[in-house]
Amino acid sequence: MEDSATWEAKSAEYRREREGTLRSLERHASSYITLGRSTVELLKVFTAETKAPFMMPEIVDRLAAMLDYNLQALVGPKCQELRVRNPEKYKFKPRELLGDIVQVFMNLSDEPVFVRAVAGDGRSYSKELFKRAEEIVVNKSIKAASDIVKLRKFVERVEEAKKSLEEEDDLGEVPNEFLGNFFLLLCCFSYLG
Repeated sequence: MEDSATWEAKSAEYRREREGTLRSLERHASSYITLGRSTVELLKVFTAETKAPFMMPEIVDRLAAMLDYNLQALVGPKCQELRVRNPEKYKFKPRELLGDIVQVFMNLSDEPVFVRAVAGDGRSYSKELFKRAEEIVVNKSIKAASDIVKLRKFVERVEEAKKSLEEEDDLGEVPNEFLGNFFLLLCCFSYLG
Protein backbone atom coordinates (compact mmCIF):
# COMPACT_ATOMS: atom_id res chain seq x y z
CA MET A 1 0.00 0.00 0.00
CA GLU A 2 2.93 2.34 0.62
CA ASP A 3 4.04 2.02 -2.98
CA SER A 4 1.15 4.01 -4.43
CA ALA A 5 1.97 3.22 -8.06
CA THR A 6 1.93 -0.54 -7.45
CA TRP A 7 -1.12 -0.23 -5.19
CA GLU A 8 -3.13 1.72 -7.75
CA ALA A 9 -2.24 -0.87 -10.40
CA LYS A 10 -4.13 -3.52 -8.42
CA SER A 11 -7.83 -4.09 -9.03
CA ALA A 12 -10.37 -2.21 -6.92
CA GLU A 13 -11.69 -5.50 -5.54
CA TYR A 14 -8.17 -6.59 -4.48
CA ARG A 15 -7.54 -3.21 -2.79
CA ARG A 16 -10.89 -3.33 -0.97
CA GLU A 17 -10.16 -6.85 0.25
CA ARG A 18 -6.65 -5.96 1.44
CA GLU A 19 -7.87 -2.78 3.15
CA GLY A 20 -10.55 -4.79 4.97
CA THR A 21 -7.94 -7.34 6.07
CA LEU A 22 -5.68 -4.52 7.28
CA ARG A 23 -8.49 -2.92 9.34
CA SER A 24 -9.33 -6.30 10.87
CA LEU A 25 -5.68 -6.95 11.77
CA GLU A 26 -5.38 -3.47 13.26
CA ARG A 27 -8.41 -4.10 15.50
CA HIS A 28 -6.97 -7.45 16.59
CA ALA A 29 -3.56 -5.95 17.31
CA SER A 30 -5.09 -3.18 19.39
CA SER A 31 -7.22 -5.67 21.32
CA TYR A 32 -4.29 -8.01 21.99
CA ILE A 33 -2.08 -5.16 23.17
CA THR A 34 -4.81 -3.88 25.49
CA LEU A 35 -5.41 -7.37 26.88
CA GLY A 36 -1.69 -7.95 27.41
CA ARG A 37 -1.23 -4.61 29.15
CA SER A 38 -4.17 -5.18 31.48
CA THR A 39 -2.88 -8.67 32.32
CA VAL A 40 0.57 -7.36 33.23
CA GLU A 41 -0.97 -4.49 35.21
CA LEU A 42 -3.07 -6.99 37.19
CA LEU A 43 0.01 -9.12 37.82
CA LYS A 44 1.83 -6.04 39.08
CA VAL A 45 -0.99 -5.13 41.48
CA PHE A 46 -1.64 -8.67 42.69
CA THR A 47 2.03 -9.53 43.25
CA ALA A 48 2.45 -6.34 45.26
CA GLU A 49 -0.41 -7.36 47.55
CA THR A 50 -0.06 -11.14 47.84
CA LYS A 51 2.69 -13.46 46.73
CA ALA A 52 1.63 -16.89 48.00
CA PRO A 53 -0.73 -17.83 45.14
CA PHE A 54 2.02 -17.14 42.63
CA MET A 55 4.48 -19.37 44.49
CA MET A 56 2.43 -22.53 44.05
CA PRO A 57 4.40 -25.27 42.25
CA GLU A 58 1.86 -25.32 39.40
CA ILE A 59 2.30 -21.59 38.75
CA VAL A 60 5.73 -20.30 39.77
CA ASP A 61 7.80 -21.92 36.99
CA ARG A 62 5.34 -20.84 34.31
CA LEU A 63 5.14 -17.32 35.68
CA ALA A 64 8.93 -17.00 35.77
CA ALA A 65 9.24 -18.34 32.22
CA MET A 66 6.51 -16.00 30.96
CA LEU A 67 8.10 -12.96 32.58
CA ASP A 68 11.55 -13.90 31.27
CA TYR A 69 10.16 -14.48 27.77
CA ASN A 70 8.41 -11.09 27.70
CA LEU A 71 11.46 -9.35 29.09
CA GLN A 72 13.49 -10.95 26.32
CA ALA A 73 10.99 -9.70 23.72
CA LEU A 74 11.23 -6.15 25.07
CA VAL A 75 14.99 -5.83 25.61
CA GLY A 76 16.58 -8.90 23.99
CA PRO A 77 18.43 -9.17 20.69
CA LYS A 78 15.23 -9.07 18.62
CA CYS A 79 13.66 -6.09 20.40
CA GLN A 80 14.26 -3.89 17.35
CA GLU A 81 11.65 -5.99 15.53
CA LEU A 82 9.02 -4.50 17.86
CA ARG A 83 8.90 -1.24 15.93
CA VAL A 84 5.34 0.00 15.55
CA ARG A 85 4.56 2.81 13.12
CA ASN A 86 1.69 4.35 15.04
CA PRO A 87 2.14 3.19 18.65
CA GLU A 88 -0.58 5.58 19.89
CA LYS A 89 -3.11 4.10 17.49
CA TYR A 90 -2.48 0.60 18.87
CA LYS A 91 -1.91 1.76 22.46
CA PHE A 92 1.55 0.20 22.32
CA LYS A 93 3.61 1.56 25.23
CA PRO A 94 6.77 -0.55 25.55
CA ARG A 95 8.30 1.63 28.28
CA GLU A 96 5.28 1.19 30.52
CA LEU A 97 5.18 -2.53 29.76
CA LEU A 98 8.88 -2.90 30.61
CA GLY A 99 8.38 -0.93 33.83
CA ASP A 100 5.48 -3.15 34.85
CA ILE A 101 7.31 -6.40 34.08
CA VAL A 102 10.36 -5.23 36.03
CA GLN A 103 8.03 -4.30 38.88
CA VAL A 104 6.54 -7.81 38.97
CA PHE A 105 10.08 -9.23 39.18
CA MET A 106 10.82 -6.86 42.06
CA ASN A 107 7.52 -7.65 43.81
CA LEU A 108 8.44 -11.33 43.85
CA SER A 109 12.20 -10.89 44.29
CA ASP A 110 12.18 -11.78 47.99
CA GLU A 111 10.56 -15.18 47.37
CA PRO A 112 13.20 -17.96 47.23
CA VAL A 113 10.86 -20.19 45.22
CA PHE A 114 10.51 -17.48 42.57
CA VAL A 115 14.26 -16.81 42.50
CA ARG A 116 14.85 -20.52 41.93
CA ALA A 117 12.15 -20.65 39.21
CA VAL A 118 13.76 -17.76 37.31
CA ALA A 119 17.17 -19.42 37.68
CA GLY A 120 15.75 -22.67 36.31
CA ASP A 121 14.31 -21.06 33.18
CA GLY A 122 16.80 -22.28 30.63
CA ARG A 123 14.85 -20.90 27.67
CA SER A 124 14.78 -17.14 28.23
CA TYR A 125 16.66 -16.18 31.41
CA SER A 126 20.12 -14.68 31.18
CA LYS A 127 22.04 -12.26 33.36
CA GLU A 128 22.81 -10.20 30.25
CA LEU A 129 19.09 -9.79 29.58
CA PHE A 130 18.58 -8.23 33.00
CA LYS A 131 21.65 -6.02 32.50
CA ARG A 132 20.12 -4.76 29.26
CA ALA A 133 16.77 -4.18 30.99
CA GLU A 134 18.57 -2.26 33.73
CA GLU A 135 20.33 -0.05 31.15
CA ILE A 136 17.06 0.80 29.44
CA VAL A 137 15.20 1.39 32.70
CA VAL A 138 17.98 3.74 33.89
CA ASN A 139 18.42 5.56 30.54
CA LYS A 140 14.68 6.11 30.08
CA SER A 141 14.11 6.95 33.79
CA ILE A 142 11.47 4.24 34.09
CA LYS A 143 12.38 3.21 37.66
CA ALA A 144 13.92 4.91 40.68
CA ALA A 145 17.51 4.26 41.77
CA SER A 146 16.30 2.23 44.78
CA ASP A 147 14.39 -0.05 42.41
CA ILE A 148 17.53 -0.60 40.34
CA VAL A 149 19.42 -1.66 43.47
CA LYS A 150 16.65 -4.12 44.31
CA LEU A 151 16.71 -5.48 40.74
CA ARG A 152 20.49 -5.98 40.89
CA LYS A 153 20.21 -7.86 44.19
CA PHE A 154 17.50 -10.05 42.68
CA VAL A 155 19.76 -10.92 39.72
CA GLU A 156 22.59 -11.76 42.13
CA ARG A 157 20.29 -14.16 44.02
CA VAL A 158 19.12 -15.69 40.75
CA GLU A 159 22.72 -16.24 39.66
CA GLU A 160 23.51 -17.93 43.00
CA ALA A 161 20.45 -20.15 42.61
CA LYS A 162 21.44 -20.93 39.02
CA LYS A 163 24.89 -21.98 40.17
CA SER A 164 23.32 -24.19 42.84
CA LEU A 165 20.99 -25.80 40.29
CA GLU A 166 23.92 -26.48 37.97
CA GLU A 167 25.85 -28.10 40.83
CA GLU A 168 22.85 -30.31 41.61
CA ASP A 169 22.68 -31.32 37.95
CA ASP A 170 26.40 -32.18 38.03
CA LEU A 171 25.78 -34.63 40.86
CA GLY A 172 23.45 -36.58 38.60
CA GLU A 173 20.94 -39.24 39.48
CA VAL A 174 21.22 -41.79 42.26
CA PRO A 175 22.19 -45.15 40.69
CA ASN A 176 19.38 -47.72 40.61
CA GLU A 177 21.31 -50.24 42.69
CA PHE A 178 21.34 -47.73 45.57
CA LEU A 179 17.68 -46.83 45.17
CA GLY A 180 16.63 -50.40 45.95
CA ASN A 181 18.68 -50.41 49.14
CA PHE A 182 17.36 -47.00 50.13
CA PHE A 183 13.75 -48.06 49.76
CA LEU A 184 14.48 -51.27 51.70
CA LEU A 185 15.94 -49.17 54.53
CA LEU A 186 12.88 -46.91 54.52
CA CYS A 187 10.58 -49.91 54.74
CA CYS A 188 12.57 -51.31 57.67
CA PHE A 189 12.48 -47.98 59.53
CA SER A 190 8.76 -47.54 58.95
CA TYR A 191 8.15 -51.11 60.20
CA LEU A 192 10.27 -50.57 63.33
CA GLY A 193 8.93 -47.10 64.01
